[in-house]
Amino acid sequence: MDNVEKLARLLEKALRPIAEALGASMDEIEDLEIDTYGPRIIIQFKPSSATVRTVFIDASPDGVEAVYTAQVATGKQKHQLEEAIAQIIETEDTYQAVEEYDVSYNPETGEVTITLTAKIIPELPSIRDVERLLEKAQLKT
Repeated sequence: MDNVEKLARLLEKALRPIAEALGASMDEIEDLEIDTYGPRIIIQFKPSSATVRTVFIDASPDGVEAVYTAQVATGKQKHQLEEAIAQIIETEDTYQAVEEYDVSYNPETGEVTITLTAKIIPELPSIRDVERLLEKAQLKT
């Protein structure tokens, strides 16, 4: 086994649990950065989801921030949809480990951005959880 193969196996071993925690596959990893001075790791996923378009993970010893960008219907009431999403995050068990969150919806493009912070990656909701959150929130508006 040459050095490149060894390095690829080590990276796969390190990244697979992260992808699995998010309900993603290794094939959905679009980009990876490692900051040794942070230390931190930044991973971009492009899920095969019909709703969630990208997931950015920024993990360091201080915690993890995840940014889920999704596509929903255009023309919804901005405040109503953002409030519905926030209410679900605040009340559902899936999000109990989330320390902070931010929600933004653009009614013209239908783009929703949900930023969540937690202590560790497995405390974040999966891509499927975020899809369900968006389905429920849209039904409420």
